[in-house]
Amino acid sequence: MLDHRIADEIRRKTQAYWDSEVRNPEFVEIAKGKEIGHRIADLVDDKTTALLTLNYITRHQHDSRGKRLTRSMGDVWLKHNGIYHSINVKTGVSSTNGQPNMVSLKKVLDALLLFKIDSYYLLMVKPEIEKPIRSTVYFVDMLDYLDYVTFDSGPGQIMLKAKAFFGAMANGVKPVKRTIRQKVDRLFNVLEDGDRRLAKNRKKTLDGYRKRVHDYASRSKHIVTPATQAPLNLQ
Repeated sequence: MLDHRIADEIRRKTQAYWDSEVRNPEFVEIAKGKEIGHRIADLVDDKTTALLTLNYITRHQHDSRGKRLTRSMGDVWLKHNGIYHSINVKTGVSSTNGQPNMVSLKKVLDALLLFKIDSYYLLMVKPEIEKPIRSTVYFVDMLDYLDYVTFDSGPGQIMLKAKAFFGAMANGVKPVKRTIRQKVDRLFNVLEDGDRRLAKNRKKTLDGYRKRVHDYASRSKHIVTPATQAPLNLQ
């Protein structure tokens, strides 16, 4: 894990950079209108990753043929105390209270079980689209904040419960202290619960189709009519 001094330094440097960057006319123009989160996400991610690359020793993950991975669990890996720490750079917008995808749960769990990581850092730049535009930077080990994540076993992604997380950060709530082993156990419990819910939902869906297929088989003919096509809303 990164020590507190380095972690705080990263947060302060990133905060200072974006305090200046949000006043840039180019950024102000991009931030106008609707759906700004989609428009600025790549810009913020690229600039933040570049900032880390310029100020620290960093690496990117590659496959066996030397090609850079596009779906690495870390946007950048930062070296400290002889090992590299994965950092996931994310963009949040002040009005967003949804559940943004963070990372594949199995990737994180596998990396922990194979002793590849001992932390998983989230560096989030959260612009507040007001006048003037402001930004708040959060830099946390996501494994310390597992009480603020949820999991969908379908796509397999850990998702941040944004409203609860940002509320806790604003109120200075300290995360529950857990050992690495406890964090691994917690992640596995999240995975197990997600798979259990997925199996239940899939059974419910399958049972529904079974009934519909049974009802369909009782019909004498397969006839398409204007009434059955009406839901297509063809115009």
